[in-house]
Amino acid sequence: MHVKSQDDLMGDVIKVFGEIEPSLPAVFNGLGKGPVTQQTMRFYTAFEDMITRSNSPISCKSGCTYCCHYHVMVSATETFAIAEAIEKLPQARRDVVIGRVHNVAARTREMTSEVYTTTNVECAMLLDGKCSIYAARPIACRGHHSTDVSACKETFDDVHSTTLGMKDYHREVVYRAFDNAQLAANLRANVDATKYELHAALSTALNKSSSFKRWKSGKSAFPEVADKVTLAEMGG
Repeated sequence: MHVKSQDDLMGDVIKVFGEIEPSLPAVFNGLGKGPVTQQTMRFYTAFEDMITRSNSPISCKSGCTYCCHYHVMVSATETFAIAEAIEKLPQARRDVVIGRVHNVAARTREMTSEVYTTTNVECAMLLDGKCSIYAARPIACRGHHSTDVSACKETFDDVHSTTLGMKDYHREVVYRAFDNAQLAANLRANVDATKYELHAALSTALNKSSSFKRWKSGKSAFPEVADKVTLAEMGG
């Protein structure tokens, strides 16, 4: 990533957030009441439009799956969109993915976030080296990138490596701004703004229709998920 101070980075994030913020009501009109996937996909489209303005090359490409073994945190909004994408898969693939989601959730249930972060856990949605719900992947996956795949390999091979992969400055700013914009949209709609571990939240969403009802009513969508970060813990 182009060398700038943390203050410069946050200043640019705030600037981009200011550009995004006025459009949030239109994008998330009726969040918690209307079709969550349609609204989430509009948000993702805006994200992709802005992030691709960067002309800097990145090392990410189809078939590279180092980052598909990370500890990923998602919003309830994103979780329900992913669950809907899974439900729309052809039955054979759907059954495989759902089984994998539940298996990973069970395997990692007792892990702390610190242990999970230093364990290569393959994402349940990764089939044959590709994301099976790519169009519905969350902001954390959309925003993650690297300009040096060797750093990705190093941290995959050695989970305790302190090597930091190089980032494209523009992409990183846009990712952080949109991540905050999603939080702001949830707050504005009075729905759960907590971030949850992907598999634990998704396993619950696929099993319990009450999760969506809880979310729509402004309650915690997945109270049984231990690996989460609340708004207060995020500093909000």
